[in-house]
Amino acid sequence: MDTQPVMFVQGAGSMHEPEGSGRLAAYLARELGTDYRVIAPEMPGADNPHYQPWRDRIEQELDSIDEDVILVGHSFGGSVLLKYLADGSYQKPVRGLFLVSIPNWGPDGWAYDEFAAPDDVASRLPASKIFLYHSRDDPEVPFAHLHYYEEHLLTATARPIAGSEHSFVEGLPLLVQDIKSLPR
Repeated sequence: MDTQPVMFVQGAGSMHEPEGSGRLAAYLARELGTDYRVIAPEMPGADNPHYQPWRDRIEQELDSIDEDVILVGHSFGGSVLLKYLADGSYQKPVRGLFLVSIPNWGPDGWAYDEFAAPDDVASRLPASKIFLYHSRDDPEVPFAHLHYYEEHLLTATARPIAGSEHSFVEGLPLLVQDIKSLPR
């Protein structure tokens, strides 16, 4: 059996910082094991991110994958991934979409149009299982942002997490469990 590709899109800032997304990506690669291959590209201008360069990098990576993919987006990267998918240019199958600590950039969130997903985001996404993870006391992205996505992605499974993690540098066992629960 071939390995299942899992594309991980980092949050803003360096992946290699102590609180950077690279720790979560490494955890996923380790815990998912040899049946999966985690692809975690460094995103351009991560310290001062903009939608278009990140979108282009995501598209470039996805174009190189010829099979169904599992997508994991952390924080800013998750919101960019969601907007990219809602734009509708990606037409290949998505086995699962896993969004961790993602901000709401819409008018009732952080109100920043460049990164905001459309209100009808759910109807624009490729068919796939969707999971949302967010710490109740996330120090970076308020827990209320999870509620926005629960209201707009009605078929998503929300996983509120006790504690104050944002980057999940020690790991996120529920994420691994949910990825492994997808039919192969």
